[in-house]
Amino acid sequence: MIDKVFIDTSFLKAVVDEKDDFYTDALRIWNRFREGNFQLLTSNFILDETLTLVRIRRGLHIIELFRKILAGKPAIEIERVALEDEENAWKWFMLPWKDLSFTDCISFALMKRLGLNRVATFDKHFRQAGFILF
Repeated sequence: MIDKVFIDTSFLKAVVDEKDDFYTDALRIWNRFREGNFQLLTSNFILDETLTLVRIRRGLHIIELFRKILAGKPAIEIERVALEDEENAWKWFMLPWKDLSFTDCISFALMKRLGLNRVATFDKHFRQAGFILF
């Protein structure tokens, strides 16, 4: 059986940034993904957010490593956010969590639509939203 896992920005950034506080944890999890039977998914919103964050904080040289990770084994499928996801994200966004990003809310809505409950992240909001952290 294939285990489906959503991949969040905090995890993706940590995998490619050795200066990230979660770098070691991210590599340990990434190696489990490589050795196991996982289907990894992320969104075009997460891809955009991660590319921007990595470029600003670490520079263009890290972007090549990031591209190799996306295309390597295990490959990460990029799911396009649907209008339905954007509409459903507003329900999450209006919750009184102070530092909740709209991108997180998009991810919650997309995960619900796809029937995903597991996520590779270091972001507490996914647990608060009822998802299982990998």
